[in-house]
Amino acid sequence: MQTPFEILDVDEDASDEAIKKAYLKKVKEYPPEQGVEAFQRIRSAFEKIQNEKQRRNHRLFHHEKPEFDLLLQPSLRPGAIQRPDADLLAGALVEAALEDMLKIQSSS
Repeated sequence: MQTPFEILDVDEDASDEAIKKAYLKKVKEYPPEQGVEAFQRIRSAFEKIQNEKQRRNHRLFHHEKPEFDLLLQPSLRPGAIQRPDADLLAGALVEAALEDMLKIQSSS
């Protein structure tokens, strides 16, 4: 899985301005009209590292994030059907499962 830095083709120590320029360049290369999936990857990468605070958070937590994203958003899995309601349902199911686990744990 590519990191946001690799997707935008910038160094990890790039400035906010360099990241913004790289984002705009990639958006011109892959506009939403050509492919929504590529555009969403580029936008998501930019949102994760667009400023210093977000880059710091990404560096601290990026190892755990992809697996958690796949759990909550099954449409990110290869070959998945793209349905907004599926993401909501998956999130609700995960939340309900966590609540059930907490109830079982507290009753023990």
